[in-house]
Amino acid sequence: MSNEVFAKAPPDELFQLEVDTWTQPYWDAAKDHQLKLPKCGDCQQYCELGASHCRHCRSQNISWVEHSGSGKVYSFTIIRFPVIPSLQDSVPYVPAVIELDGVDGLKLISNVVDAPLSEIEIGSAVSLRWHDREDGVSLPRFTLAK
Repeated sequence: MSNEVFAKAPPDELFQLEVDTWTQPYWDAAKDHQLKLPKCGDCQQYCELGASHCRHCRSQNISWVEHSGSGKVYSFTIIRFPVIPSLQDSVPYVPAVIELDGVDGLKLISNVVDAPLSEIEIGSAVSLRWHDREDGVSLPRFTLAK
């Protein structure tokens, strides 16, 4: 019998969604379990989520393109101790910066879930997994790629 500890997910109430004009397409796509990223229609560079314009050419000609969600762990930490009572059943959880494949350094902040803590490393390949909340919001989470 293994004593391996697996990454859990933080409780839904820890995340409060605030949507604006520049993030609405992202969250609309997420409801359909599609990861869509902003890309400049002029210079073809990917843009940061929530940006009102392309940081490369300043264009506001932004389109949304689908991505598979494959990537790698760029950075992470392991939260092992509940600092508030609502976290008691959610530790350990792993907030992580995920560098998406093929998008020139675009990163997402998310969580690595359902993975042995001992196997999560910088550079670990990850794949997308969706978490549907009771309020209708779908969140991208990641697990180690097999």
